[in-house]
Amino acid sequence: MTRILVGQLWQESHDFNPVPTLAADFAVERGAAMLAANAGAGSTLGGILRTLRAAGVEPVPTLAARARPGGKVAGAVYEGLREEILGAARQAGPLDAVVFELHGAMTAEGHDSPEADLMGHLRALLGPAVVIAVGLDLHAHVTDALLRACDIVTACKENPHSDVVEAGECAARLALDTLSGRIRPVTTMIKLPMLLPGGSETVDQPLGTLHAIARRAVAADPALLDVSIFNVHPFRDVPDMGQAVLAIADADDAAADRAALSVARPMWAWRAQFRHEFPDADAALKDVLARPAARPFVLSDRGDRVLAGAPGDGLHLLDRLRRLGLPLRGAFPVTDPQTAAAAIAGGVGAVLDRQVGGRMTPGFAPLPLRLTVLRTDPVGEFVQKGPYQAGQRSTLGPCAVLQDDRGNLLLATTAAAMTQDPAAFTSQGIDIAGLDFVVAKSGNHFKLSFAGIATPLVVDTPGMGSYRAGFFPYTKSRFWPEIQTLELGDIHLRRFGRHQPADATVPA
Repeated sequence: MTRILVGQLWQESHDFNPVPTLAADFAVERGAAMLAANAGAGSTLGGILRTLRAAGVEPVPTLAARARPGGKVAGAVYEGLREEILGAARQAGPLDAVVFELHGAMTAEGHDSPEADLMGHLRALLGPAVVIAVGLDLHAHVTDALLRACDIVTACKENPHSDVVEAGECAARLALDTLSGRIRPVTTMIKLPMLLPGGSETVDQPLGTLHAIARRAVAADPALLDVSIFNVHPFRDVPDMGQAVLAIADADDAAADRAALSVARPMWAWRAQFRHEFPDADAALKDVLARPAARPFVLSDRGDRVLAGAPGDGLHLLDRLRRLGLPLRGAFPVTDPQTAAAAIAGGVGAVLDRQVGGRMTPGFAPLPLRLTVLRTDPVGEFVQKGPYQAGQRSTLGPCAVLQDDRGNLLLATTAAAMTQDPAAFTSQGIDIAGLDFVVAKSGNHFKLSFAGIATPLVVDTPGMGSYRAGFFPYTKSRFWPEIQTLELGDIHLRRFGRHQPADATVPA
């Protein structure tokens, strides 16, 4: 029977977030428990497992490890997880392939690309004959080292990520086709030294047009297997940062080259068109007041979005609501371990005078509040409702629900919370329907999970979750629009695969 090693290592790093990601921030399942916990998950790993099972393949487990986006992963934590995975591979016996879910935008202390490091170690351990495939988040930072280690690298195609399961299905299917000899995959990557300063949802333009070009290319050319557009996570300070286009073809480098160029050339030409405009806090709150029939709303605290790796310790929307004096009630998550601990120590009914939030993000300040403790939870675990990451365990850490003197609710957490999912609130007894709005520390994915529950509204707020040229102290990265005068020059075609010719350059 075909035996395929499977696993998951998922964390998106914000290299300028001063709060490191530690072992306690990871939810980990190992061995058989990993297979059971993730078989039905709304994740890339879930798609991998279901595809392999349907093909009659034996999935050989390692571990599934997930942490919320945040600061760099402690080096010893990543290396410990890597050694567990390698140990499981050594003990597994003969293997035909490896198919993993990786995020692709993790940084660990001492490792600019832990994903490339992990796959490189697996390649060295298992040898050249074993097929290695990975499914990534489309915000991944794809490196040459990762592509040299892998036969297949693909990603989800939608932002918000409504198709993460399909990304896993694609990675597993292409791995199986490679194993059977039906295909001989070759990959062309083009890196563009640019970020998207806006317009990053795949319904936005011109990004939507670029994805349509990629879909048409795959549909028109039988040799073309997959095209992924990587809108790289902007808060990484690593070498070779930038947009990436990956095209996989069946033993046809020319087909992969053509597809990658068909996306990369207009992306660079249209770079100044990637922009967005969102209402500020005052305008958004007044909009909520003006549209009672659309309540409850879910307001995206975009600048402090945990799903981009920000600490989640801001209360800008609550501060503006109180200053404006609007007759609205909301629920506000805030990463504040001290307030959570004080509430747990005081117990339900305790009245606390606290300086809340604002202790982690540079430039933020705590908000003075009088609060009544409504609920405490010394553990703070919940299962995400999805559809994004449905069934995945997540943690708030020890946490508490508190109420201010105007009826607003604060969800004070020890861990930065994945509040793009309504289960973060409902697991703590917060009735979303009974409020005018809740705040999600997310920029895009909250729209998927709150569909049918609350009206979404993205809000331009301060914090580390919004890219602004000149704000972050990049030292290793060079890209537009950080460097407005950066020129592309020729386009470099980077080719990977077991049968590829040399790399090439073509006019931009």
